[in-house]
Formats: sequence, C-alpha cells, structure tokens
Amino acid sequence: MTASPLRHAAPGTDVARTRTLARPHRAAVAGVLALALLGTAACGKKDEPQASASANTVITESPGASASALPSGSAAATPQPSSTGGSGNGSGNQTPTFPKSAKDYGLAALAAWASGSKSKLDQYAVQAAVAQFMGHGKPNSQWSNLNCEAAGSGRTACNYRNAHGDDARLTMEDTQLGHPTATVDVFLNRTQYPTDAAGYVGFFMAAWGDGNKQRMTRYASSSIANMFTGKTPPTGSQTNATQSGSTWTVQVNGLPVGSGNWTFTVNGSKLGGGNAITAAKID
Repeated sequence: MTASPLRHAAPGTDVARTRTLARPHRAAVAGVLALALLGTAACGKKDEPQASASANTVITESPGASASALPSGSAAATPQPSSTGGSGNGSGNQTPTFPKSAKDYGLAALAAWASGSKSKLDQYAVQAAVAQFMGHGKPNSQWSNLNCEAAGSGRTACNYRNAHGDDARLTMEDTQLGHPTATVDVFLNRTQYPTDAAGYVGFFMAAWGDGNKQRMTRYASSSIANMFTGKTPPTGSQTNATQSGSTWTVQVNGLPVGSGNWTFTVNGSKLGGGNAITAAKID
C-alpha cells in the first residue's frame, strides 16, 4: 500500500501546493490518499449543511450531460474590456478603460488571459504577472469572484474560480487601479486530470474536501457532484482500484474508519481528460 498525498491549493493562499499521483496497475492497486481539506471561508464560500450519506445511493450519468455550476452567491462574469471613443484625434483608435475596483479589475485581467491575447493581457498586468498567466495555457472564460481582501500595504488580492474549477488569486496595486498594469502578482491552481483511476478518484475526493463543486463536476457530472455536496468528506481514505477491460472500479474507504465508503466506476478511455467518473455509489 503506497501513500499518495493530495493537497489542493485553496484560493486565498499564495503558496503553490503539489500533488503526487498514484500509478495505474493492471492488477489491484491499493493506496492511501490523504486529502487536504482546505477551508474555503477565505474564499467567501458559505457554509453548506452537513448530512450523513444515505446507503445504497447510485448515480449514473452520461459524461456529456454534465453541467458547470458557479459558486452560490458569486457574480459570474465573462468580462470584456470596455472602450472609449478613442483619443479624440479622429483616428478611430479605441483604448481600453480600466476598472477602479480590484474585483472588476481582476475579472478584466482574467478575461484578457482567456482571450489568449498577450497584447491584451499586457494592458492589465506587469510583465512578471503576464509570464505567470501565459505559463498556464488558456482557461475556461466563465470566472466568478469569490472574495477580495487586503494583501499588505497598498495592495488588494481577489480570489476567483471558473466553471472548470480553476482557482486564481490576483494581487492588484491599489494606486494603479483605473490605470494600466495594476495586476502585480498571480497564483493559479488549474484543474488537472490524472491518467490512473485511483489518482483520478483521489482528485475528485480532494475537490470534495475543498468544496470545489465545479472541479468535482469536471471529474464526474453535475448529478454525481450533487450526490456529495452538503455531506461531510473524510479526512483521508484507503483506495483499491480493479480493472475489467476499459472499465475501472475504485473502492474508497474513508478515514477515520466509519467516515464512509464509496464505489466509483471510471471509464479508462477518458482518464487524462474530463468526466471519466461515470457512476458513484455510497455503500
């Protein structure tokens, strides 16, 4: 039995965290996946009611039917930089206007990142922050603000999450708000897709512990994510994965003992991508 700690960075921390994935085996794979249950209060997420999992509940849904859910109470947005009528020189050139609030400025910077245009991003972030953005590919554009908070003298940090469960923390220079390049620091935690069944289910369980329903939906479906929402996740787990053809059955025993047992069905051909978990049963 091997240990596979899974630690997810929650919005509101500036320190990147690592994940070690369990490796697939043709035979049974046993591993201990320690879940880091990071608090989401710093992200402005409301407490959800806790309830015990009911017995013999089975949810099966076609991966294509999954839907994206945004955090309750957050303002979903896909902002586009607004423009003025130009500089008044008759040339017709349009220049962007820059939001004066940190929340909206961050959304504008994220929209520029999602557009894939470095020249747009250059307008909202210093070059060190632009490099942080561009090193993480092109994300889903449906971003929602979770919260904003003071981040040292003269700076404000805002936390965001998109429909794929990606988390971002942007730090803005207060005196630069309303002007170009106010974004001075970026922390990004993109949703990753393991290529082994045990690790994939472990990441789903970690997303549950983090309260990241968008990420849970990407690994499974909205119906399967809803099955776990509002219930208390375990602090750790023992996982056993067995394969039959292209289908994996992953059994998870929650730790401490008595904190729950679950059985997941995983489509092996979808490992490494979204919606590989096709069914879940609470034992």
